Formats: sequence, structure tokens, C-alpha cells
Amino acid sequence: MEDKLKKDKSSSLSQLLKRLKSTAETKGWSLEQRTARMKDRDKKVVAKCFHGAGIVVPVDKNGVGYRPLPETPGLLAACILSLERMLLFHAVSNETIIAELHDQGVIDSRRISIK
Repeated sequence: MEDKLKKDKSSSLSQLLKRLKSTAETKGWSLEQRTARMKDRDKKVVAKCFHGAGIVVPVDKNGVGYRPLPETPGLLAACILSLERMLLFHAVSNETIIAELHDQGVIDSRRISIK
């Protein structure tokens, strides 16, 4: 009985697979896991990313890659200025905390004596 069920399942799966392949062939779809275009792109990848697709950068005859930035120079300058201000704020905050911790009043009030 089990052999008959296995044969029925395998035959229905094989029929489904045949129908899938024929439909894909008539529609011009590829059932390959990696298509020829994907393989060609993999040859041009400069660096791998966490998502696995990789980064492709056009390279000139000297081997130098160039990819235009989508941001304008003004926007990049604003981002850098914002980053500098943020870093300065954190540095000043850290200096203030350090200065407060080195204050004798703060240090004395936080001491724990073990006897």
C-alpha cells in the first residue's frame, strides 16, 4: 500500500515538474538558480556586501573605478558639518562628565568604605 502511495506521489510530482518546465520554457523564464546574467555580474563585483549581491563599480582602462554620488556637494558639506557638530557636542559632554567625576565632592559622596 505504501509503495503505491509513493509511486502516486512521485508520478504527480514528476508531472507537476514537467508542466512547470514546459510553461517556463514557453514563457522564456529561467528555472536556474543562478542565471547567465547573474554569473556575468558576479565577475564584475568589486566588493561583497552582507546581502551577497556585491558592489559593481565601472572601471576605466587604468583600473580606477568611478561611480557618481547621488548627493550634491552642498548636501555632502552639510552632512559633514552636522557630523562635526555632533562629535564636538559629545566631546564637550564627555569632558563635562569627566570634570564632574574628578570633583572631590562628587568622588567623596560616592566612596564606599569596606570594613
